[in-house]
Amino acid sequence: MSVHSPAPNLGLLDRLLILVEYEALDSIIALNKIDLVSPEVWRDLVNTYTQAGYTVVATSAITGQGVKELRGYLQDKLTVLAGPSGVGKSSLLNAIQPGLALRTGEVSRKLGRGRHTTRFIELLSLEGGGLVADSPGFNILSLPSMKREELSAYFRELEAFIGSCRFSSCLHRSEPDCLVNQAVEEGRIDRRRYQSYLDLLQEVIENEQRY
Repeated sequence: MSVHSPAPNLGLLDRLLILVEYEALDSIIALNKIDLVSPEVWRDLVNTYTQAGYTVVATSAITGQGVKELRGYLQDKLTVLAGPSGVGKSSLLNAIQPGLALRTGEVSRKLGRGRHTTRFIELLSLEGGGLVADSPGFNILSLPSMKREELSAYFRELEAFIGSCRFSSCLHRSEPDCLVNQAVEEGRIDRRRYQSYLDLLQEVIENEQRY
C-alpha cells in the first residue's frame, strides 16, 4: 500500500489482511512512497498496524529506505506482492533486484489511482534466494465466506478477546461488558481499525442473509 499517490486504501488493506489470515498465510505490510509525505504521516500508519500485531515495513523505491529490510523478509520464501495499481509493487521489486527491469507506470492525476502496468502474474527468482510473484493491481476484494461470529478471529487485535467477554457469542458491537469496546475506549485498539471491523461485520451479516 502506498501512503500517497494513490492515497492509502486502508479498507482494502484490511480486507486483504482478512483474506491472508483466512488462508493461514504470513503477511508483511509494505507502506511504500514514504518519501512523498512527512514522517508523522507514515509513522502513524506504521503504528496503527504494528499495534494490531502485524509486521510493517516503511519503504521508498526512490530513496531506498526500507528496501534492504523488505528484501530480508523475501529471502528464501515464496511471496506474492498484492495491492492496488500504482502503489509501487514493481518499483519495489526493481529496487530489491535492479536487474529485473520490471515495467512501471504513473498514477492517473484525473482518477487518483494507478494504471495497470503488470498484466499477469509472473514468478521471479531473487538473487539472494526465494521466489516472488508480482501481481496485477486491484481495487475491489470480496470477503471470504464466513459466519458473523468468525470475523473477529481475522482481526489480530480482536482475536485475543475471543471468549473473554461477558457473552461467549459477543460480536463486540454494543453488548454489555464487552472487553473489545473497553479496549477501544482505553486506546489499546485503534478506533479506525475497530470501525473497519464493524463495517465488515455488517457486510458479513448481509452476506449471511443473502445466501
